[in-house]
Amino acid sequence: MTYPEALAFLDTFLNYEQITAYPYPGAFSLDRMERLLEGLGNPHRGYPVLHVAGTKGKGSTCAFAASILRVAGAKTGLYTSPHLFSFRERIQVDGVMISEEDLAAAAERLQPLAGKDLTYFEVVTACAFLHFQKEGVGAAVIEVGMGGRLDATNLVAPEVTAITPVSLDHMPKLGNTLGLIAREKAGILKRGVPAVIGPQLPEALKVLLETAAAVGAEPHLLEGEVGIRAEEVGPARSQATFKTPERTYKSLTIPLLGRHQLANAATAIRMTELMARRRPEIEVNDEAVWKGISSTRWPGRCQVIPGDPPVLLDGAQNAESARALKTAAQELFPSRKVAMIIGVSREKDLEGMAGAWGPWARRIFLTEAPVPRAEPIRRLQEIFSEFHFFPMESGGMKQMLNRARQEAGSAGLVVVSGSLFVVAEGLRCLEAAPPLPGKEETGSQKSG
Repeated sequence: MTYPEALAFLDTFLNYEQITAYPYPGAFSLDRMERLLEGLGNPHRGYPVLHVAGTKGKGSTCAFAASILRVAGAKTGLYTSPHLFSFRERIQVDGVMISEEDLAAAAERLQPLAGKDLTYFEVVTACAFLHFQKEGVGAAVIEVGMGGRLDATNLVAPEVTAITPVSLDHMPKLGNTLGLIAREKAGILKRGVPAVIGPQLPEALKVLLETAAAVGAEPHLLEGEVGIRAEEVGPARSQATFKTPERTYKSLTIPLLGRHQLANAATAIRMTELMARRRPEIEVNDEAVWKGISSTRWPGRCQVIPGDPPVLLDGAQNAESARALKTAAQELFPSRKVAMIIGVSREKDLEGMAGAWGPWARRIFLTEAPVPRAEPIRRLQEIFSEFHFFPMESGGMKQMLNRARQEAGSAGLVVVSGSLFVVAEGLRCLEAAPPLPGKEETGSQKSG
């Protein structure tokens, strides 16, 4: 099987990243994933795992944690979704994306066992586990896809779990209250396993602690265990001191921008400390944390492209994330005239996002994310028309960026947000996409 053939094979499975019309929980089952992994020899059991769920910040937290473990000397797998530019971003070992040949080999190995009742995310997750087994990783950091309780990743036996802030998202599937959503996220908690609980609203925290007690998990409240003293929050980097029960990390450089990333970094630090406590061969010391945090890369999340005006790109697709982006932008670039380019996937809290962004941005341009589940322009116009909008320009993202720059002015700020696919399109037009080794792949957005 070649790499294009592997991508085509994966695309034959039902992809819930691309559609919204499916029942939850009826469309999900761990039984079929368990059968697939058993047929493959349980490749997810051969290495210690950090398992991360949550609504906001779980991808950044995973990136921080994987970077710390890598510097600590553990060959580290990282599994995240979706991707920005290449499918291969989803599966990495020591910061290197899975090769085209290895992805093809993994897909070929599972092809005889992969019945059509499986989903795209399930077979991709199995490919990640196979690759980590083949590479002989000493640790893996696994991001939950959606929810947690019924997620395909929830068959791992984690050393440590974490739940980053829970907010309202995927409400038609996970529930329309924080408590219901938190209950789905809490499905990753395991008996006797430490669980780092990031900052939570009271309704979510109550459910998470109740679930931890019910299953016998060992909760570690981030806000009770880790002190964070911000020393600098700027448009190029942040700097903060973190005091944990293990040690004090002075003046860490955080390359991911925005004050909210301090909590994500703290969650990753506490997770890796707890893993090292259970796995002494992984030495998480001052150097591992300092170098690991400072070398973390996670494109498309509060990423700034310098210029006059600068462009800030961030995938924010619920009201809480929209407010966090606004707060970060106002702190990083105070008192600037803002022009926004927005494209969102369906089943998102458009009213909440419009309430955060509409009064703030001087000009809003609307576009459709380049995926089948994109919210149509007409629907976006209905929601944002209370403020101001332009329909999608015929010239696409590049023309919208030019218009947004003109509207913001050289002393202003352009913000591109909503779907990560819109962010990726913006980065491409700005020629800020990171170089990818190997030949270009086709259909990468379709596969994400």
